[in-house]
Amino acid sequence: MDSKPDYLLLYRYQEARRRLAACADELAGWEGKRVLADLEKQVQTVQEAVAAIRTECARLKTENRQLEGECRDYEVQLRDLEATLYSGKIAAPKELEQLQRRIAEYQTAKAAREEKLLDQLYMLETKERELAEAQEQAGALQSKLAAAAEEVARRVNSLRKNCAELQKEVEDLERALPESLLGFYQRSAKALKGIVVVPIKGKTCGFCHMILPPAVLEQVKKGGTGVTLCENCGRGLFEE
Repeated sequence: MDSKPDYLLLYRYQEARRRLAACADELAGWEGKRVLADLEKQVQTVQEAVAAIRTECARLKTENRQLEGECRDYEVQLRDLEATLYSGKIAAPKELEQLQRRIAEYQTAKAAREEKLLDQLYMLETKERELAEAQEQAGALQSKLAAAAEEVARRVNSLRKNCAELQKEVEDLERALPESLLGFYQRSAKALKGIVVVPIKGKTCGFCHMILPPAVLEQVKKGGTGVTLCENCGRGLFEE
């Protein structure tokens, strides 16, 4: 015959199982590192941006070196052409005209490359500032991710410890439960979503808050006739 202490034991068993299930669910979430997913995505995005800016900086530097080389080549050729022009060796008007035209073409080509070089030097300066900012952002996010990973590890260890303690509590309570009440729990737990027994609150069901008839209250008070159920929600009733 089940007594009031037995129902209290069943209630403790039920609540321990509920805490264990909640702890296990939380642990699964932390172990899955879902809390790190957003930060990891942010870090990846910034790292990709850093790589793209680095590539662009390298391209600009390569092109700038090429432009500088072309400007030097034009400078050498212009010096040679101008030296010839002012040497007094060119007397024929046609040859002089051709030489002047070549000098003008080289000057135009050199000026175009110098202008492009200036534009790209400005672009490179801008990109290098962007790179420094992106690297700083990446570093900050990496630090934030590392700190979050430490917190995840700490939380996982804590939850694992809690789960182990709750599992032991559940097992100890299960061994102490009368078979009749354990069977009642096992038969009812799924349909009643893990809450099979509740204490009476005043004169109402502790779960659905329905006002209990006097006969039900008297039956719970007397005990000894099996589990008395709430007529509304079907859960077992007991007095604390």
